Amino acid sequence: MDWTLFLTAMSVLGAAAAAGAASWQAYETRKQVAESKSQREMAKEQFLQARYDDARPVLILVSDAEKIPVQAGNGLYLDWERQPPPMLDVCNVGKGPALNVKSVIYGPEAAAFATQSPMSGGFEWKYLSDEKAKEEKEKHWYHWITDAVGQGECKELRFNRASKLFGTNHFSETHMCLESNEHTHSYTFNAPKQPLENPSTSKDLWRICRVTITYQDIFRRKHASIYDLVFQQGWQAVALLDDISEDLGDLVG
Repeated sequence: MDWTLFLTAMSVLGAAAAAGAASWQAYETRKQVAESKSQREMAKEQFLQARYDDARPVLILVSDAEKIPVQAGNGLYLDWERQPPPMLDVCNVGKGPALNVKSVIYGPEAAAFATQSPMSGGFEWKYLSDEKAKEEKEKHWYHWITDAVGQGECKELRFNRASKLFGTNHFSETHMCLESNEHTHSYTFNAPKQPLENPSTSKDLWRICRVTITYQDIFRRKHASIYDLVFQQGWQAVALLDDISEDLGDLVG
């Protein structure tokens, strides 16, 4: 046996084994460092989330439905000319103050009206023409004071009518909605279309208006509360949105 070749081969195998062990040790070290970093980041996120939750305001609408002005003798439609404009009460039932409170009130995406129908000898429900419907859709009241509502506090929001004449507080058509923080749901400022049916017999909900309220917490994270006024039923909570990317102040203009 050539012992020189044997010893050389063993030396090579030993070196290869040592290199393999070193590589495995390096891999394990990197893995442990990555896991440790991931755990630290997770702990940091959990800590921050706990801080956010402890300061999360939640505004709920507590006003009577009667505070929304509707047409005399016809509670299906808003009375935009009524003076004074609406004043709605909100309460903060969250764990921190609500800052930069802003709100808008819009009517439905399309309002249904009954018209005399010679063909049926009765009434037929229709939507307005495109031009008139667009004009109605854009009408709104707004509350734009940089307001704050403390934890456990209730406050009255005073609204003004948006004026086309002076171009105050208007939103482009693409900016008339709020998105959830995952961007999976979108909530328009307008309430859904009213059904083309008699409201007294319709199985679908007749929504008179939608109130959208946005506010911020002490970390400047943005949140929203959205309510619909349903005919003969009162307020219906649509969504309470947490940590949204844009609020009403971002979308106006």
